[in-house]
Amino acid sequence: MASPTPEPDTPARQNTLEQFRARKPRLKVHPAEKRVVAAVGLHLVFLSWALGGMPPWTQWISLGLSAIGFILALLPRNYTEDQTSGNEFRLIMWPKLFKFPIFWLGAALLGLVATQALNPAWQYQTDGKGWWMTAIPHVGWLPTGVEAPFLKWNQWRMLVFYSAAWLTVCTIWIGLTRRRSVQALLFILAGNGLLIGVFGLAQRLLGNGKIFWFYESPNPSFFSSFIYKNHGGAYLLLGLAVSSGLAGWYYLRGLRRLEKSNPSGVLAFFATCIAVSILTSYARGATITMFAFLLVSVAAFVWHQFHAPSESRKPIVAIALILIFGYFLKNGFEALRSKEAWSRLRQGITRQDGSLDARERATVAAQEMLHDHFLRGTGAGSFRYLFPIYQHRHPELVAQNGRPMFWEHAHNDVLQMPIELGLAGSLLLLTSALYWLVRLGKNFFWENPLSASVVLGAVLVVVYSWWDFPFQNPAILVTWCALWPLATLWSQFGETSGGT
Repeated sequence: MASPTPEPDTPARQNTLEQFRARKPRLKVHPAEKRVVAAVGLHLVFLSWALGGMPPWTQWISLGLSAIGFILALLPRNYTEDQTSGNEFRLIMWPKLFKFPIFWLGAALLGLVATQALNPAWQYQTDGKGWWMTAIPHVGWLPTGVEAPFLKWNQWRMLVFYSAAWLTVCTIWIGLTRRRSVQALLFILAGNGLLIGVFGLAQRLLGNGKIFWFYESPNPSFFSSFIYKNHGGAYLLLGLAVSSGLAGWYYLRGLRRLEKSNPSGVLAFFATCIAVSILTSYARGATITMFAFLLVSVAAFVWHQFHAPSESRKPIVAIALILIFGYFLKNGFEALRSKEAWSRLRQGITRQDGSLDARERATVAAQEMLHDHFLRGTGAGSFRYLFPIYQHRHPELVAQNGRPMFWEHAHNDVLQMPIELGLAGSLLLLTSALYWLVRLGKNFFWENPLSASVVLGAVLVVVYSWWDFPFQNPAILVTWCALWPLATLWSQFGETSGGT
């Protein structure tokens, strides 16, 4: 039997194919918006590589970079016809800033911290051998703080990097008007997360006990460019959430557009490398949180395969992807001294090393401190100065293996922040969180894999902060805060909106 003759390429058929393949021309992104993306991206990357932003000099640079981005975002823009679908116009940015609730809530929080600094109830004193706190006169009905050296942390130092986080959030919200700009920043965070993770793996394999091979870390338990391994693990959790979200979004977009290839596989590989690096960081809390994130992500992926329209289902491809990346994940764990990581994780879960018990006791003491200071707070950054009063009520927190213990943080940010900021500060933070959740809910963020992944990762870091202090690290705090406007903007920019 003769094979059927293919339909000839008539002019009408060629026109139909051309119309099908033709896409709406992409509008150009305004140069001012590109500069905002560059400024914010530079700031976020800088913090992660500058020892997590912990030294004072890095925090001043962070404040300067955030201020530059904020100024760039506020500059008026003249849009031309190739940058908009309509006529030329001039866009003034100030009105959008003043309508942004987080701008006012953040300003109020900074005002609260400044008030604490100007109304100290305790004063740090030292004779060169030891130190102690002395009660001093203060205005009783105002929020109170601690008068202490800037280099040892006080309200003014906390004000510096709280301001950097606030300015960064405002910059993103008012300065980004296109999906492509949000996408660019998320790619920067995903790529930087990969580099931080790979650098940490190289350290584990080839390191000489120093950060960057030349910087003597004040904490021997460091990872990658972070002085504290748990901070490195928490930062990588955010990178994992962004990489996984981008991979999921590109995968689903590829199904809709019948694309032959897209970056989803590469981004999934990014996520795999980051997951391996979190395990080898020996940050047990971050590792447990990572597995929770991966479990929810895989469950969502499987659910989609069973509930998606039949033409969008590719179960064989999905199973193959899970097996392939599971294989890489397994081999990565086995190749990079994962036995030690698993051993440390097991010791923590089974309470063999006493770390979890000590943190639970510290949480009990911190709850006593919260009970006494919840109304006015003790002052941002002041926990280390006043906790010894409560620490000595629990002898097991005073010394460990014969060595005195000094608790700089409660190892529980969920408690430490209300202790330091008081009722007013806690309400401001809760109102800000509620604002983001309402905005995201109105946009049905859970239907978008990128927004859902970023929100899940951000929420899990909050869960993780119940037994650690990730939000005392500027790189984590600023990046975590930046992810909320990015996820919200992404969820509200339509597939064919100006951000395409």
